[in-house]
Amino acid sequence: MVRETRHLWVGNLPENIREDRIREHFKRYGRVQSVKIFSRKGGGECEGNGLVGCGTTGICATVSFMDIKSAAKAHTSEHKLDEHLLTTEYHEPAPIPSAPPASAVPPSVSAGGSPVTQATPASLRHPPPYSSPRFTHG
Repeated sequence: MVRETRHLWVGNLPENIREDRIREHFKRYGRVQSVKIFSRKGGGECEGNGLVGCGTTGICATVSFMDIKSAAKAHTSEHKLDEHLLTTEYHEPAPIPSAPPASAVPPSVSAGGSPVTQATPASLRHPPPYSSPRFTHG
């Protein structure tokens, strides 16, 4: 069981549902930050998040509220859209991977396989070491 979060998984949605309609339905419980619809894969999971149990229609969604209290109100309420009794569960979205530190990033490679070098602005380049000109007499 997932702990109480501001994100809900919603199952058993009507086939022709649109994100704006889901947002409109759930905004009575509080400010909705985002809605994302998923359709069923062959194995019964909702594509995109591996959420199981889309109901008989194969359509499910995630609804993210601005706060946990709004999600809790929506989760404890009964929902019906187009004669479909919806199911809700708390959902913890997958974390967004952070970018590695610049020192850990390997140099870029061009499409041809050779390393890509980035030009350094002239103001940041160090001048070449000074050497006196040599004259040859001949």
